[in-house]
Amino acid sequence: MGALLVYSIIVGVTLIPIYLIVRLLMSGLTCWRFNRGLILFGYLIALAMPFVIGWIHSIDFGDGAVLDIEVGLPSVMAVVADGEVDAVYPVKWWCAGVMALYFTGLLFFLLRELFIWSRMHSVISRSSHVTMPDGNVLCIHSDESIAPFSWYRYIVMSQKDYDEGGTTVIMHESMHIKARHWLDLLLAEAVALLVWYNPAGWLMRNELQAVHEYEADNGVVTGGANVRDYQLLLIQKAVGSRFPSIANSLDHSNLSKRIKMMLRKKSSPVQRWRAIAAVPALALTAVVFFNPGVAEALESLSTAKVTNYVAIMQEEPAAAAVAEPEQSPLALPSQSGEGDDAYTAVETMPRYEGGEAALMKFIASNLKWIPGGKNGRLIMQFVVKKDGTVGDVKVLRPLSPEQDAEAERVVRMLKFTPGMMQGKPVNVWYTLPVSFRETKQSNSNTNSNTAPGTTTTTTTTTDGVSTTEVSYSPGN
Repeated sequence: MGALLVYSIIVGVTLIPIYLIVRLLMSGLTCWRFNRGLILFGYLIALAMPFVIGWIHSIDFGDGAVLDIEVGLPSVMAVVADGEVDAVYPVKWWCAGVMALYFTGLLFFLLRELFIWSRMHSVISRSSHVTMPDGNVLCIHSDESIAPFSWYRYIVMSQKDYDEGGTTVIMHESMHIKARHWLDLLLAEAVALLVWYNPAGWLMRNELQAVHEYEADNGVVTGGANVRDYQLLLIQKAVGSRFPSIANSLDHSNLSKRIKMMLRKKSSPVQRWRAIAAVPALALTAVVFFNPGVAEALESLSTAKVTNYVAIMQEEPAAAAVAEPEQSPLALPSQSGEGDDAYTAVETMPRYEGGEAALMKFIASNLKWIPGGKNGRLIMQFVVKKDGTVGDVKVLRPLSPEQDAEAERVVRMLKFTPGMMQGKPVNVWYTLPVSFRETKQSNSNTNSNTAPGTTTTTTTTTDGVSTTEVSYSPGN
């Protein structure tokens, strides 16, 4: 589920420059078909952006092997009803909280959408149906509070609207059906729901609906209707409820702007080149996603689970009510081994002598690259025992048998200062994620003084998270 949230964020951010280009540079032009195509293409670009950038930080540029070792992250244990461990992920509490908020909002807007669909279906089903020569279905109902609208092949209006201007209304709504505007709205509404927290999603949808109305108005006027009479009809029908998200309604959009568009001189085709401004805007957006800090935050969100959030909320009050060590609510029994009486959180967590930097250096100097290994992340969990040694080593998320075994070999060599609870050493669970990522060595690295067959180590810290990169250079 975290991956869906990350996908939503990337799509939403990508929509912002696209919407600004459409709204500020293109909305005043009369090239409505071009603008419609630009908006739809913008939607496709936004939906494809997460794949184009390779989920932010997984794009590789070369040869060689790189190991990313992340340590010192808080561990959250998610336990399901049968007592089995679902997963252990190094997540920050805000990640799971943000994800819970996102899915709560998504559920709300999905329910709202279902309500709108059911209401529209009810109006169509209780109307009188007449099939017209072009295959469209005219639906006449008695509710004068609903403005005329069209959906799929249905043209819906009240008996009063039909009597006062039925021919013109049918011509207008037939333009929507002929151009298949309803398909556009399905795509626009789906994206708006996906990025419900982002105003750009809803504003882009509104901009698309406005373009639909301009196209339909132009079709009516060029079809022989009297412009003045048609404008008066729009003013008369600029009242009543409608279905703003999924149907084309006669009274949609700014009425004064629609009337001005009917009278505006046709824009020069050269002005369409304004849309080229979207290219550098989208390039800049992609660069933002490659920022290490942004990539780290999105990576944290992508591995978060709602169960993590629940576990954290349950763990915090438990920490305040510490009883006897052997009965402490912080104790979480494992299935077997030294972890039977191990804690997931204690007053003083286990610490490697020299800190995280020394721990990473030790792992980097002892971990060996496995030839033919694959990219990915494995997650180790083990118990730091009362004497500081490591026991009950488990691979919670495996990568390959060889890489799992190598990581376990190095982990069993570690020696910690044990965790403390009420002044006494206790067994404590410890989580260590290890990422294997292949990348090509640049020319500068190839021509450096690093001897073949050696391992180099680089340590960086981003947002409080330390990362060690271990690069292995094979010999000749």
